[in-house]
This record gives sequence, C-alpha cells and structure tokens, in this order.
Amino acid sequence: MATYALIDVSHKQEYIYRNNKLKNNLYNSFTIKSLTEELKLDSGTEKILTLSGHLEVEHKEQFSFVYSGGGNSIIRFESLQRAQKFVKGYSREVIKAFPTLEMYISFVDETKIVESNSKEREIRELLYKKIDELKDKRRARFKRWTYGVEKIDETGQAKPSIKIDPDFELSRKYLQQRFKDVFIEKGIESLITITDDLNDYKKENDGKSYIGVIVIDGNKMGEMFKRVNNFEELKQFSDTIDSIYFDAVIEALEAKGRSTYFTPIVSAGDDLCLIIEADYAIEVAAEIVKQIEKLSSNNQHKQILNKYMNGKESSLKACTGVAIVKYSYPFFEAVKIAEGLCHHAKETIYKIGSEEANGSFIDWEIVNGQVPVIGEYENYVKHRNYNERFHIKPLRIDQTTPIENGLYSYGSFIDLAEKIGHEKDISNTVLKEIKKMTYSGWEHNKLFFEMKQTEGILKINEIIGKVLKDDPTGNSIVLQEANDQSIVYTYVLNDVLDALPFINKYREVKANVDKR
Repeated sequence: MATYALIDVSHKQEYIYRNNKLKNNLYNSFTIKSLTEELKLDSGTEKILTLSGHLEVEHKEQFSFVYSGGGNSIIRFESLQRAQKFVKGYSREVIKAFPTLEMYISFVDETKIVESNSKEREIRELLYKKIDELKDKRRARFKRWTYGVEKIDETGQAKPSIKIDPDFELSRKYLQQRFKDVFIEKGIESLITITDDLNDYKKENDGKSYIGVIVIDGNKMGEMFKRVNNFEELKQFSDTIDSIYFDAVIEALEAKGRSTYFTPIVSAGDDLCLIIEADYAIEVAAEIVKQIEKLSSNNQHKQILNKYMNGKESSLKACTGVAIVKYSYPFFEAVKIAEGLCHHAKETIYKIGSEEANGSFIDWEIVNGQVPVIGEYENYVKHRNYNERFHIKPLRIDQTTPIENGLYSYGSFIDLAEKIGHEKDISNTVLKEIKKMTYSGWEHNKLFFEMKQTEGILKINEIIGKVLKDDPTGNSIVLQEANDQSIVYTYVLNDVLDALPFINKYREVKANVDKR
C-alpha cells in the first residue's frame, strides 16, 4: 500500500539570512526551495543536490508529488519500504551537504487511515502532526553539533562532507527570472531593475541611501488550509495563492510608475520578503496588500477560494511590516524588524471587536542607527488622569473611515501627508517644533498650541480636522477620547512626520511646491 512523506525545514529565516551578503541569502533561499519542492531545472545542473533530482535517480517511477509549494512537499511512494528508503537516504545526503539545515521528514502508511471522504485530509493532518512532534523532540534537547555523518571542523562543529559550490547564478536566475519575464511582457523592464547587490541602493547625490525591507504574510491562511479536503484541491489552492501574491507584487510595482531597484528574497505562497528603495517602500507594501484583496475577489480566483473562506469574507486579507534602514544595515536584523512589525500588525486585528473579524494592516519603523524596533509598550505613557498615545500605527489598509474602533486608516494617513506636503504655509520649522514638543507631555503641548497660533499651526489643525474627524475647528493635532474613566491623548502627527521623507506622493508634491 502507498505511503506518504512530508518534507519541511525548520528555522528557515535563520538559515536564509545567516550570512551578511545578500547573494548568499538568495542562494540559501534557493537551497531550501530546491531541497523541499518539486523543481525542474535546466540541464547541466545534475551535480546540484535537489529533491526532484534525488527522487528521479533513486526512486524512478515509484513516487509522485501530490503537493509541493511554500517550502514543503508531500510525496506518495508505492510502498512503506520505498518511503523508508527515501527518508534514510535523502536525509543522509542533506545532512552531509548542508549540516546546518534543519530538515524534517514524516511519513504515514495509508493503511493506518480509515477509508472516508476526507481520507487525504486526514493523511495530511497526521503528517503535519508527526512532523511537529519531531520538531518538539529536537527542541527539548541541547543543540546538536553533529549527527556522525558529517566532517568536523577545528571547533568540533559539523561542516559539509560533500563539496557543493554555491551556484549563485542559478539561484539568481531561478528567483528573479519569473519577475523579469513578466516585467518584459508588461513593458516595464526599463523601470524596475532587479539587483542582488545592496550597494546599488546607495545614492550619491542626497545621501539618503536607505532601503525598505518588506515582509508580507497572509491572514488566517492556516484556517483555510485546514478546510482543504484532498490533494488535488490542495494543489489548486496553493497555486491560486501563489498566483495572487506574485501578481499583486507585479501590479504594485507597475502602479508605482517610477524607476526603482527591486530585490525579491522570498516568494513562497503567502510569504513574501522583498527589498525596494525606501522612497517607495511604505506605499508599495500597502499597494501589494490592496492588490491581494482585489485579485482574490475577481471571479476566477473567488470560485476557488470561496469554499475555504469563512463565508463572511469576500477577499483575502494580509498584513505587512516595513523596515526602513540604511543599505549597509545588517540585513538579518532588518528582516527580523520587518517580521516583528508584520506580527505586530497582525496582532492589531483583535482590536476590530469581533472574534471572526479580519483586516489588512501595515506597520513600519525607520531605523536611523543601531536601535531596536519600538515596542507596543513605548506607544503609551500612562499618567494619573490620562494616557498619551504617541503612535497611530499600525494602520488599517482596508478601512474606509478615518477612525474606527480606535484604529486609523492608512488611506487617511496618506491623505494627511499629501495635504501637509502640499501646503506652502506649513514650514519644516513648524513640523520640527511639533515633533520636539510631543514628548514634553500634554500640559506643555496644550500651552504650546494655545500660545502659538501661527498660520502653520492653524493650517495643520484644519487639515487634520477635515481628514480625520470632519471638524476643522479646535486642536486636532492631539485627539482626545474617553477610555476607562480616563482620557487618551493621541498625537496623530508623529508617524506622519517620521514617514514624510519616505512617502513618494509627499516628495513629488513638495518638489513642485519648492519650484514655486
């Protein structure tokens, strides 16, 4: 009887970004993909260890892929003995060639599963349960340095016993060619330059050599995944998600309409990690999420996705985190910051107010030095009679009203930035004064607003009032709301002022204003 094997890799991010050189990160990302997924590579790459290559040589006609994507595969073998031979042989080859890669393989004999309409789903669930058990067993022990089949270096740690030279050109071609082909097809290849050298992001003129590291992750994908009944549906579902997310990146870059460098790092289903010039990073990240919602709601994709969504949603939702750092900033740290911001954005979903609620959010951080990302605990300062909220992030991308359930709309945020940037009566000096005054406390702020009734302050009040609460009168720079018998003061401009230099709409409008 047939036996199914699941292949997965743990600590993928640590493995991918373990080296400071971007080309090594790309190669590591490709390595995981080639070792865990079904890949058809060009001739001349037979010396490279890949899952597909190993299966074709060692198991010939006695296997078939029933699912492959997102960094794992499920393979059907003709017998239990054949699956056991694969687990033993392939895991040994991977350990010898890549001893620092944590690969897990679980297998299930289909004779152990009771016949039912959901047999394939039960097989899949059992495969993942077993692989989680394997991971838990390894976590319970101290970290191994060797498994006895690898060579040992002078420190006692494992090193590859099979010499595999990194094929940077192959990894670059595989990860980038898909994007290049579509850019050429759409006629935008002259606008978007794909690079794997962070030095390309260095700007000689104005010194703003920043990059935006974008991480995007889909909402409630695990719940949808569990609703898939069989392997055929699973492949269709996986291909649909991959197509939506890939096309969303293309559409967002095309909508930007400006020349830029672009670096895809990870593109696996609903898991994206990209680099783009910092000037566009926030807006491109938000646009990708918008495109995910738009593309998933069209008839072609909706017919496939409807049966896996909870019935109350008409489109997919996703969250994104953006780390804006200097091009020379340690890349692994930048990715961790972006991932943390994406996670923080996802945590905001619970504030919507319903258990089944869902929403798309964006959070970002601008890192000017070797400092950690700001945590939630630093967003608030609590006094005896009031609380101060210094940030309105994360922002809800799919929210049409400016403020709802204490959540701020990304669209209103961009509207604020554009209007403030367009207003010639608002000088940079006024904006700096407001920024500096924020952390002085509410009493100082109140006195500042009351005493400094300049044209710039009045104009900012008017803009914020119109955009956020349809009330251009009074002090709008700090919004007030009652909360548990106390007052919450929210400083709405902090995030706007931080992001202004990295918002393209503001930069374009400001340039036009300066010309006048």
